[in-house]
Amino acid sequence: MSFYFAILMMVGFVQENEPAPQAVVPTNLFGIKQENQIEVFVASDVSEAVETGVTETLALAVKTWGSSGRLEYWVLGTDRDAALELNAQFCQRRVARGDMTERDCLRDRNNKDHGFLSYQEIGAQALATGRASMSAGHNGGSEWGFHRYSSSLPLGFAGLLDIAGEGDQITIFHEYWHSIQQAFIPAEDHQTRQKQMGPVWFAEGSAVAMAEMTAEKLWASGELPNWKNSGREWPDLKSRMTSKMQLVQEKRKSCPSILPDTYEGDCRELAYESGAWAIAYLMNKHGANVLLESFHPNVAELGWEGAFQQTFGQSSADFIEEFETFVDLPLAQQLEILPKF
Repeated sequence: MSFYFAILMMVGFVQENEPAPQAVVPTNLFGIKQENQIEVFVASDVSEAVETGVTETLALAVKTWGSSGRLEYWVLGTDRDAALELNAQFCQRRVARGDMTERDCLRDRNNKDHGFLSYQEIGAQALATGRASMSAGHNGGSEWGFHRYSSSLPLGFAGLLDIAGEGDQITIFHEYWHSIQQAFIPAEDHQTRQKQMGPVWFAEGSAVAMAEMTAEKLWASGELPNWKNSGREWPDLKSRMTSKMQLVQEKRKSCPSILPDTYEGDCRELAYESGAWAIAYLMNKHGANVLLESFHPNVAELGWEGAFQQTFGQSSADFIEEFETFVDLPLAQQLEILPKF
């Protein structure tokens, strides 16, 4: 699951002139085929521009990283009645397919953390207060054989609150990467899946890294369109990563680890931002496609730590110690590890 504080998550890359890798997934849990298996569902108050933006960005993610299998992406707007209508469509689908009972689906709708109404309220609050906020997440689905996603209103695609559409593109790449991570794990039970996803800094940091850098590459090539719908110029990759490093330097003063394994408290931001830099550092050393080609294909058999040691040639503890030395370097030297497009 991902958290978005109205901050932009940073993500990874495919080196220029290298062919896009195809995921070799060791499980048929999600019915993986080498084709786009994504379905996008939007509430009735969500504009066509938003639906198109979500659909086209997800399609490009599939083209870039390969199919992660069956995936449903449900997008809420700001109107409660429209959210209830979309939830009814979701429940009809779940009941018809034998996934949930009507009672369970009603309980799911009212989940204060990940239910449809919680996502609708995020968008409604953003418009009511004028304070931008957006959330999207991979909310399970492995027990039913698909990736289940929910999203509040993408404010950039909607052209609201002067939010850039480019930020929503990064968010969608970030979320799709989580489906790639999940697709390599054959276990249905939540505890096993979370363990094999690894610590938060790795699971989220790699999604941040893969999304940010991939988006930058695709903007540069023209495959991903720039929205240019904000009064503020969209910052380039170095600027975005600089902001993240500034947060890392500030947060590391009060957090017990520079790469924390937590979704709770103030240190969760460090897991995302420092995690993104850690993944960028690993990619610089071991290659842009190392996660798809080397790490994830081995995680089910070796476990997260075993796959880490085999792929990167050191324990995760030793890597964290090495990474702390990197974070002490001057910013100019740190920025040198980023790809150039």
